Amino acid sequence: MNWNTIKEKLYNEDGALRDIVADTDKMTLEKWELLCDFLQRSYDLRIFCDGEEMEERFEYSLAKKAFFDKDHFYYVSFDVCRITFHLYLSFGDQHLDGNQHLEFDFFPNEVDALDKHNAIFDFMTQLSDVLQISIKMTYENCHDRYLLKVTPTTV
Repeated sequence: MNWNTIKEKLYNEDGALRDIVADTDKMTLEKWELLCDFLQRSYDLRIFCDGEEMEERFEYSLAKKAFFDKDHFYYVSFDVCRITFHLYLSFGDQHLDGNQHLEFDFFPNEVDALDKHNAIFDFMTQLSDVLQISIKMTYENCHDRYLLKVTPTTV
């Protein structure tokens, strides 16, 4: 598939974000711990609480704290090939029940070349392998329909 087709199908600039989500609600606490370790090892992370950058490492204990904190909004920001991703740890009144929702988002207009698309695909593949679940890219808040999906390459 050529870049123009990929751009049109996946990254058309419709004003909406793109979400990267788990293809399941089974994001257990163990999977969150794996995710925290993977992100900390692989990316230069910036952690925010209520929009203010924190001076902490993104460790599982911080993620778990954010899940239970109903008074503050937490997210993690990092770059994949000059595309800014946000991982949300707070979802309003949704509380941790062992299946906290996994959602990353990014602006599709930042994906302006094939190498950036390939970097997103590689990120999704690595994430899928680390968590051993399928990962999909969707339009913002349209998680029932996916634009791109990867499955774990290892068992």
